[in-house]
Amino acid sequence: MKLSEGNNLILRFMLINISSGIAVGMINFIIPVYALSLSASSSEIGLIRGISGLGDLLVVLPAGFLVDYFGSRNMYSVSCVLGVFIILMLAAAGSTQLLLMLMLFYGMARTIRATSLNAAFFKNIGIIGAQKGGWYRGSMTIGASFIGPVIGGIAASAIDFSRYFIFSGAFLLVPLMIILAGNDSRAGGKNFSLAGESNHYRSLLKIRLLVSATVIESLNMAFFITFSTFIAVLVIRDLALSPGIAAMLISLEGGATILVVFSCGRLLHRNNRNLYLTSFSITVIALLLLGTSSDIAVLAAASLATGAGSGLITLATFSQVGSVEGEKGKIAGVFSFGHAAGAILGPTLGGLAGDFFGVRAVFLSFIPLFALMALYVFIEGGDP
Repeated sequence: MKLSEGNNLILRFMLINISSGIAVGMINFIIPVYALSLSASSSEIGLIRGISGLGDLLVVLPAGFLVDYFGSRNMYSVSCVLGVFIILMLAAAGSTQLLLMLMLFYGMARTIRATSLNAAFFKNIGIIGAQKGGWYRGSMTIGASFIGPVIGGIAASAIDFSRYFIFSGAFLLVPLMIILAGNDSRAGGKNFSLAGESNHYRSLLKIRLLVSATVIESLNMAFFITFSTFIAVLVIRDLALSPGIAAMLISLEGGATILVVFSCGRLLHRNNRNLYLTSFSITVIALLLLGTSSDIAVLAAASLATGAGSGLITLATFSQVGSVEGEKGKIAGVFSFGHAAGAILGPTLGGLAGDFFGVRAVFLSFIPLFALMALYVFIEGGDP
């Protein structure tokens, strides 16, 4: 049976996201473990994870220019090759300082990949259907928060760090092959004007729907990265359990996100207020459990709840951004800027909180932020 154009597109996006997400998930899982082996403190671990977000911030807006000029396909291919090279270099990092520097470049390559693929997806969301917007993000979650950590937990127990990084880098070759096998998605020759491009960005920042979705997704990403970083620290260092338990909790969060984004698309309405309020409430309850309990069953339940809350947020934000009119490379650039800001601020500030008040304070510190966003959405009334 021949797939429709929309189904064929979403299938390709999902295959690309799953395979690249496995590499991301394996790296996200092993970096805190690797840093602990180098005797890094909580703040150093947070900075190592957060520095990749700084790499994001440095290139995310230029990446939007480049994607609109050279095309998503070309930029994604180049960033895949760079990503593989940087992951292989991580195997040679013998100090926290070198690891810190390499993670900066890792973030740069990652954000070019994300911006390129986001631009291509938003360009085709009319064909794919807004109700399947969560499938796009969900497929990344399948790789990054479910399959990746599971493979990472098994590999970490079976091979050394050098082989681990080589193994994880190999997964980035799969999306590269899928991209090269497809049709060219370049926008075609386009004149470039720095003043014109800058004015376009300024006009996008006046669109309340785009800005609010970006801020909310930034908070969502900040907690997503912080959770996957410090749940490993909590489990391995504070509770003296195996890395496999940490991988299980990360996978539970990812599994819940996957279930929500693939099954709850029908919850999307013109007004996403109730969806946001529900997701924020679920997340706050989960944060309280993460910050107060040492029982693995409770931590597992909290991991499931955080994944469900994150999935609901993703459904709403991707639907909103996909409806914004304009050049999709720049729209994706603005949205990716929010991702980047969350990716650096979440683990960096979380690491500082962990050093001063303990690892559990990392989770508790997010409660006021989600409560503040809930208050904003409640006061706004309609779509935030």
